[in-house]
Amino acid sequence: MKLLDKKELNANHNSLVSANNISVIYETNEVIKNLSFQINKGEKVVITGESGKGKSTILNALLGFIPIINGEVILFNKDLSSENIAEIRSQVAWLPQETTLHFKSVNEIIYSPFTFHVNKLNSPPKSEVNQILKSLNILPELLNKEIDEISGGQKQRILLASALLLKKKLLIVDEPTSSLDEKNKKSITDFILSQNNLTVLAVSHDPYWIQQSDKIIAL
Repeated sequence: MKLLDKKELNANHNSLVSANNISVIYETNEVIKNLSFQINKGEKVVITGESGKGKSTILNALLGFIPIINGEVILFNKDLSSENIAEIRSQVAWLPQETTLHFKSVNEIIYSPFTFHVNKLNSPPKSEVNQILKSLNILPELLNKEIDEISGGQKQRILLASALLLKKKLLIVDEPTSSLDEKNKKSITDFILSQNNLTVLAVSHDPYWIQQSDKIIAL
């Protein structure tokens, strides 16, 4: 494993995520061994590599879904631990590659996260929702559609819109443009990665997303 475009790994006031010599086992296999990286505020970082190298495993480990057997992870100046995981997750917008939608309408996808206590105070006005939809090439009338009436690409863009509207410190996404056509891939990538105040950690095979990222973690 190697880290391209390597920066100092020592923690500093700009560091949002710091992983030091972490090892992770998934289904009895040690898929990540002695990996270190740092993500600073506002950075756009991408994890890339062949299938089976543990890219998605890293994301799940950072969110506490898979245990880290060795090493140390610091997120938002807190150790990744059972005591801190709820607070850590409350500061992250997380969009996995495979998402099961238990909603009937597109409107529910956008607004349901704001029914939770941790997000209630951040519920966006309609004007802000429409602006995000426009930026992701989504027509506002799509909100009135049922889930089974929209395409895979539209669904992916709606999920991205919902994640961005949460305004979390860190956006973690797994293959965020996998269902998009080439035109939408470029415009959506440009929009998300141009958000100066947003820190992004993504898993991606998309050459354009990788090219536009600030830092590449190659497995």
